[in-house]
Amino acid sequence: MAKAIWEGKECDVRVDTDLEANWSVSILSGEFDPVSLIKRPAAPVVIKVRAKSRWLALDQGLRSLKAQGKISDYTLEPRPPEELAAAEAEKARLAARKTAGAKAAEDEEEA
Repeated sequence: MAKAIWEGKECDVRVDTDLEANWSVSILSGEFDPVSLIKRPAAPVVIKVRAKSRWLALDQGLRSLKAQGKISDYTLEPRPPEELAAAEAEKARLAARKTAGAKAAEDEEEA
């Protein structure tokens, strides 16, 4: 599970999907809103990102929040092996498509 350092405290990180490749990354402080009359959680730090997978959204969101200075640091578990394999398969498929497209263009020029 990912953790972020926000205002000197280690906080949980939540990733939710919106639509298709849109994600929201939230840093939850675990504290309560001091202004509210009812006991409810304090507002989280949220960033919206666009990514192909949950892990990529988490990585991109945490990097962006750190670059903006909203969090001081974060820890993230390594990318899952099945996700790495799927990314490599996608690269190979795109390379094969590109090669087939180049070959078709060469054939048209010869004709």
